[in-house]
Amino acid sequence: MTSHRARLAAAALPLALAATALITAPSASAGAAGAEACTHPSWSNKDDGWGGLNKTSGTAPLRTGPNEGCGVVANVNTSQVLYYHCYTFNSSGNSWSHVRIKGTQTQGWIWDEHLTFHGSTVGC
Repeated sequence: MTSHRARLAAAALPLALAATALITAPSASAGAAGAEACTHPSWSNKDDGWGGLNKTSGTAPLRTGPNEGCGVVANVNTSQVLYYHCYTFNSSGNSWSHVRIKGTQTQGWIWDEHLTFHGSTVGC
């Protein structure tokens, strides 16, 4: 004879498994969406302009792509000069410039709101 607790546990198991599937499925798709958010558009050095961080920024991340979800290559500070290459708009409509830090080979994307003159004036 099966106890009342055993029958309840047997009935609850499928519900627990279904709830776990519902909880984990959205996080799996969120991870895929996060990976898609970091795009790597083509760029080239079309701009002979240069600048740096505007005074209100202090430091800003230089990223692998033009999106906040992209990895950080370096943190740029207000004392560094940046060579502007070109700009693009990300999927959110924000303008980002591809730059290189003067005196280094370090390059990447930085949000134009952080830059003097709002970054590059030449589209990628």
